[in-house]
Order: sequence, then structure tokens, then C-alpha cells
Amino acid sequence: MHWPFVIHQSYVRRLDIHQPFGGQQQGGISTPAKLPGIFLFTGHGAGIVGYRDEFQADGSLRYTGQGRVGDMRMVAGNAAILDHSARGRDLLVLSQTKKGSRVRFEGLFVCAGWEIERQPDINGQERDAIVFNLAPLRETELEADDMVAEPAPISTLAELRTKAMAAAAPAQGIQANSAATLFRRSRDVRDYVLARAGGICESCKLPAPFTTASGRPFLEAHHIRRLSDGGPDDPRYVAGICPNCHRQAHYGSDHKKLNAALLSAVHLFEAVAQES
Repeated sequence: MHWPFVIHQSYVRRLDIHQPFGGQQQGGISTPAKLPGIFLFTGHGAGIVGYRDEFQADGSLRYTGQGRVGDMRMVAGNAAILDHSARGRDLLVLSQTKKGSRVRFEGLFVCAGWEIERQPDINGQERDAIVFNLAPLRETELEADDMVAEPAPISTLAELRTKAMAAAAPAQGIQANSAATLFRRSRDVRDYVLARAGGICESCKLPAPFTTASGRPFLEAHHIRRLSDGGPDDPRYVAGICPNCHRQAHYGSDHKKLNAALLSAVHLFEAVAQES
């Protein structure tokens, strides 16, 4: 889905977010019922006690989950964040500097992991808090990484698929660098998808237009169901296609039809692979 928000532009929460898109108007996690998005609000200036959110030097965000009193559990809004990739839902982060002020759109993020941290609740009592590590989603970096020419990995297709499916699973315990974890997972999916294609575009069924200096047929990884136009990938929704089909899948007048056909073909292949 295309969201009409501009990075670092300010909005009125109730008027600009909840009226057109729905979702809970109070609290830090808002989950519209009929839209593929989750709004996350952060900011100590908003007057929320018992939450420690912090942007890191690499642009990632340590985001405290939902639950004002007692230990937090992986349910409701917390579960929605954890499973957002598998469910195809975007994470939109907005910050607020003081209570009642406008909220600033910080961009689209991806859950790269989580951990339990001891924090006080709103009553000042120590409790187990769920802290998510959210990595900023930069489509251009992911797309560029998908198109890097490098030697094909020396592994069987089954081994590559196992790694790709593991990369598509919900984020687990936090890693030292969330951005590095995110891109590593994306590369695992990309390597499998390009190996699955075997040098033949999965859309037009023609051979790759050329071979790279490393001897690899040049195809690009296309996200059919685009989680924020990028994100931790799922090989069941990513295809290896030629540059021409890739542009057509994004900008062609028939892009919806092309993507639907591509999705059916990929799903059929993956269904057979899962059974074998």
C-alpha cells in the first residue's frame, strides 16, 4: 500500500491518521482493522510513563511494547509487531515531542528482533518489558542489494530454500546489529530465489539478458507482495525476474495482472517444493 506520509513531516494524529485510516486513537500501538499497516507512536515528551524508546546511531529504534502494568506478554499489539512481516503489514513510526502536539512521521520500519528488559511500569514497579528492535526500511538499499552481481552460492537448492524460509520466519531474539541482521536475511532469500529461477525469468520465461563477470545470469529479486516495498522477505512472495519485467511489474499499465500471474507461478513451485 502507498502511504501518503512524508518523512519528517508533522501530522495531527486524530485528523490525519485515525480519521482516514482508523485504528486505536490512544496508546502507542494502533492497528487498523482493514488496512495492511500498524501505527507506532513514540516520544518521551508525550507524557507516557514506563516506556523507554530510543533511536540508535544506525537509525534503528528500540521500541517498548504494549502493557502499562505488570509483565508484558507477546499478545495483541505486541504480537502484531512481531508477526507484521508474515501478515504483510507495514510498521509506520511517528514521534511526538510533547503531549497534545503533532506527530512526526519517521518512516517505515521492520521488526528485526526483540528482547526482554527490566523496566518500571506506570506504577514504578519493576517488570519484564518487551523491547523491539525496529530497523528503518530503505527500499533503495534493499533493491540495490538484490541486484549486486556476485558469485552464486555453492549450495543445493534445498539448502538455500531452508535458509530462505528461516529468514522469512518472525524475528527472534535480538542481534547485535539489527540492520545487519535484516540485510543478511534478505540476502538469504535473494540467493534462493535467484537459484530457483535458474537463469530463466520467472515472469516472461526467457533467459537472463546477460551473464555477469562472475558468471552468474543477471536476474533481479522482485517482491510480489511488497512489505513496505522491501522488508524481511518471504521466498513465497519474491521472484527472480529480468530487469525489463521488473520495471513492468512496478510501472506497467498491466502490473497488477503481471504480479498476480507471477504470484500464482511462485506459489505453485513453492507448494511442490514443500511437499518434496
